[in-house]
Amino acid sequence: MQKVLVNEKGMAWITCNQCKHTSVVDLNGFCEGINVIDHKCSKCEAVSEVTCEFRKSYRKEVSLQGTFIRQQPGEELAGRIEVTDLSRVGIKFRTRVTYDFKPGCILKLTFTLDDRNKTQVNQMTKVKWVEGRMVGGEFVNQDQWSQKQLGFYFMS
Repeated sequence: MQKVLVNEKGMAWITCNQCKHTSVVDLNGFCEGINVIDHKCSKCEAVSEVTCEFRKSYRKEVSLQGTFIRQQPGEELAGRIEVTDLSRVGIKFRTRVTYDFKPGCILKLTFTLDDRNKTQVNQMTKVKWVEGRMVGGEFVNQDQWSQKQLGFYFMS
């Protein structure tokens, strides 16, 4: 099934599986999140299912090694992570064991990109959700250097 990213204006570019014709589709009437639609090609009229993701920025599936540090008064907790999904504004990662992270807690994440320079990213991250060992987070106080490095990473 084809997966497309819906931009901030509600538009998506869908390519027909049969004839490879690409059309721009207005998806403003759909809810945010993920929607599955039946798309009928405007050229050959073939129908196919398409998964539409309404996101603020492109996400990339990755396998990057890193660490986290959670600092609270009188306590410091650290461990290893595997980054599994990355965007310019957020991250999804897996811990080696289950931790008591709660939405809203702040972690300092350090991970190395798999680019030519093996760029190291240090990023403060606010936990948005936790499912067992999987954690989703949003970058906070992102400096221009990190934004620039992630931008280059997604263009390569």
